[in-house]
Amino acid sequence: MAKEQPQAEEEQASGGKKKMIMIIVGALLLVGIAVGATLFLMGGDAAPAEATAEAEPPKPEKGDPTYVELKPFTVNLGPEDPVGFLQVQINVLTYFDDVAEQLDKNKPLIRNNLTLLFGQQKSEDLRTPEGKVKLQNEVKDSIQQVINKYGSGGEIENVFFTTFVMQ
Repeated sequence: MAKEQPQAEEEQASGGKKKMIMIIVGALLLVGIAVGATLFLMGGDAAPAEATAEAEPPKPEKGDPTYVELKPFTVNLGPEDPVGFLQVQINVLTYFDDVAEQLDKNKPLIRNNLTLLFGQQKSEDLRTPEGKVKLQNEVKDSIQQVINKYGSGGEIENVFFTTFVMQ
């Protein structure tokens, strides 16, 4: 009988531990349910509004159209090309004042990139409307890359060739 008493005490102690574990698990479940219900009722947005505002910079507002004129480009075409040179003048359209400022600020870089681009052209491609449109898109992409890298990230709307001469 002496052996039965310690065994009964062990069973009571282990039963007490099981009750304590059940109470802790129950409390954790209640806390989890409360947090889940709060997030659900608040729309699931766990981040405060201040943190969200810092993560997403405000988008610039579209304004009136602004045309930025670039001085004419005159470049030599390849030595095998029957046309000697290409002269192009460009106007850049944007609806963002900060982009117009960035265009002026970065004109030397833009001019450099465009001069290299124009020097790679072939006159036979530029004689077709498709070739001019392709070049126009390449010019727009080149300018947009400069604005994205060194400017505000606003967009240029379009580029227009106001002079386009091959001789």
